Amino acid sequence: MEKLIAKKSLGQNFIHAPQVIGAMIHAGNIVDSDIILEIGPGNGVLTIALLKTGTKVIAIEKDDRAIPILEEKFKNEIMSGQLKIIHGDVLNIDISSLNLENNKYKIIANIPYYISGELLRKFLESDIQPSRIVIMLQKELAKRIVDEKGSIIGMSIKVYGNPKYIVSVPRKFFRPVPNVDSAVLSIENISKKFFIDNKVQENRFFEIIKAGFAHKRKVLIKNLEKVIESETLKEIWNREKWLITIRAEEMKLDNWKKIMLSTEIDKKSSL
Repeated sequence: MEKLIAKKSLGQNFIHAPQVIGAMIHAGNIVDSDIILEIGPGNGVLTIALLKTGTKVIAIEKDDRAIPILEEKFKNEIMSGQLKIIHGDVLNIDISSLNLENNKYKIIANIPYYISGELLRKFLESDIQPSRIVIMLQKELAKRIVDEKGSIIGMSIKVYGNPKYIVSVPRKFFRPVPNVDSAVLSIENISKKFFIDNKVQENRFFEIIKAGFAHKRKVLIKNLEKVIESETLKEIWNREKWLITIRAEEMKLDNWKKIMLSTEIDKKSSL
């Protein structure tokens, strides 16, 4: 059977380690009733493992060359309705067109690393969120996401769910061998609970986070003056007894929530 040769322009690096595939399946906590969205199936190594669980799989593949290979390899699963292959760029696909329900599907995928941030943002911010995401990322990015030390991407994910570092994946487990090591990351309990419960707008939260990290050499309170009144900031800092020298990367998600909620209260009281 014909095999797909990795294409550098598409960021393709195919995994060839059964133990890593097994770790991804285990982290997905898959049950028969699940619908799994796989992005970038390539030669279908992960697809095989997903189908063996008995679950239904929707695989989105951008590479024209991969489609006939996948259709031949999985013709029985396609005919039975267990597998659906969609030819397209996941970043351009309208999630609502996939006929998925909010929190009723999971993403399990070995994605091209250059789309990591955009893909996570697309699905976490969507009104049709997955209940869980298990993906392969660059190791340093995965560590940054789960690290208690703050980062924009870490806070942007933690506000929606609980990221968990599953396993490190050495570069030798891929073909072609990439320049970096990888890791499997799981994001569990995905929801918009924080925004709904606290009546906080998502775009306002991200405006504050981005402002806070805008200038690394500046202390946080100075960075935030562009988006929050200085008097409000002083009140927050005094109430929380935060050092004036504290920087964005030293703040945990709970601290950002306090800033966000205080600005919402301040805004409502001024109406």
